Amino acid sequence: SNCDKVICSNQRDPFLSYWGVYYWHQKKLGDTASYTCKRGYKSTNGATRATCTRNGWTPKPLCHAPVDCGSPPPLENGDTTETLKYAYSHDERVKFRCQNYYVMEGEPFKTCVNGEWRGDMKCLKPCTVNKNSLNNHNIRFKYTYMNKLYAEHNDEMHFACKSGSPVAGNDMRVRCLDGEIRLPTCQ
Repeated sequence: SNCDKVICSNQRDPFLSYWGVYYWHQKKLGDTASYTCKRGYKSTNGATRATCTRNGWTPKPLCHAPVDCGSPPPLENGDTTETLKYAYSHDERVKFRCQNYYVMEGEPFKTCVNGEWRGDMKCLKPCTVNKNSLNNHNIRFKYTYMNKLYAEHNDEMHFACKSGSPVAGNDMRVRCLDGEIRLPTCQ
């Protein structure tokens, strides 16, 4: 309940040079403590006092490295949605998108966290089918209007036999999986 006593632990932030609370003091909700950061680190938003809240001491983090991230690593088969900068500060994010016909797996953002880029995404490849492979498998597109020779990841392609019937166990509906598609064969 809201009446529970909130006590902030007296843990030491590794980037503090001064923390104005003695280790035997218990700090309650709303209490403050003055602090300074180690050389080379900055206090969040220039704060000089920390406040005890239900979620522990704020600001969070008390101190952080001012030198953060360089440009984010490139995304294979993708690109950023804005022009890249040379440097990004802590918590800044960059949005990525995949090239045409590629499908993104994961969130489209990478975030700078204490000098490292976090965020995993991948551009899944489309599948392409050429006329030769259709002929080699003795198949055609089932629907004439669906004559596109590519499919995005997870799209289905529907085929029909040019002549004969499907080889046993061959499904005439196949799904594109990250650039791989298993064409059915007719004989």
